[in-house]
Amino acid sequence: MLLIHGAAGSHAIWPQTFFNIPDIRVMALDLPGHGRSTPPGRRTIEQYAAATEEFIAALGLENVTLVGHSMGSAIALTIALRGAADVRNLALLGASARMPVHESVLRNAINAPDELAAFVAANGLGQATAELQGIIQREAQATDATTVFGDFLACNRFDLRPRLSAIDIPTLVIAGALDRMTPLRFSESLAAGLPQAQLITLEGTGHFAMLERPDDVKSLIADFINDKASTELKAR
Repeated sequence: MLLIHGAAGSHAIWPQTFFNIPDIRVMALDLPGHGRSTPPGRRTIEQYAAATEEFIAALGLENVTLVGHSMGSAIALTIALRGAADVRNLALLGASARMPVHESVLRNAINAPDELAAFVAANGLGQATAELQGIIQREAQATDATTVFGDFLACNRFDLRPRLSAIDIPTLVIAGALDRMTPLRFSESLAAGLPQAQLITLEGTGHFAMLERPDDVKSLIADFINDKASTELKAR
């Protein structure tokens, strides 16, 4: 299972509980320009997908479940569409087939990065706590402003709606009912357009479901992977 973080994030956004799933090897990467990875960041989802495919190939990963959050979900969908990596399942959080970004967000990414970090922290949670807001804000502030701008530019350019039907692999879409950054209707539309998708909505939850409901999200993903593995074995 490979965890792919979202815009202005890093591997550190994933709670430790995600790395303790029995019988599943779990890892997380830092996209170029994020966390411990060297810059530059990228300007399109396709470029981030290519970098992630290189990571998968370098480690020889097979039978991979891609777990993507927000921009990471767009990257996961693009990798699945391209077919260059051995991707068996997708689990997507805060996900949509398109990710329009307001002009003020793009502008503040360069001109007012601290203000943007505070905005994401304030709007990313369904039921905000100071602790979780602090995690999100620190992640955004730790990412270079040019990289953050590139992330949101990549999201704004992303639109996979015409090609969703070609992504014919089991997909779990987890949506927060109170998500203000990727509204629930976007995740519903995504799930409806994918041939093998199921949608689970978490009440009282916002954009960062893995922070707000870590144990629930972990269990949902683990059950999804194990169920698909069991179905595959029975079919052989």
